[in-house]
Amino acid sequence: MLYEHLTQLLKELKVEGTLPRGQTAFDLEIEGVLVSITDAPPGMELFAVLDKLAEVENYEPLYRKLLRANFLGQATSRATLGLDEDGERVTLSLFVPTVRSYREFHDAIEDFVNAVSFWKEEVRA
Repeated sequence: MLYEHLTQLLKELKVEGTLPRGQTAFDLEIEGVLVSITDAPPGMELFAVLDKLAEVENYEPLYRKLLRANFLGQATSRATLGLDEDGERVTLSLFVPTVRSYREFHDAIEDFVNAVSFWKEEVRA
């Protein structure tokens, strides 16, 4: 089902090209945001790297901001802010437990891309 939804989204966004059938993970650039989408039936996982920490001067206020944002997912549209395995990049991830329709898929992608765009700016601020 993820393949069909992604194909429809690419048509809607007027993106040329085709997706390889049978693949379970896709990288898609939407509005300058690289989003990794992984099939996790009956849902999906979304992931994006926001920024390198080396470009941040003072870590402590940033960590506080990220922890507050994660509280109940209120400031992240239910996604989770974190660090990559090396602790060098700020990431945003979201597990969507079920995707029943294209509309749910589209809305989840849109909310995630908006959260990524917002938090990219917040991390740099």
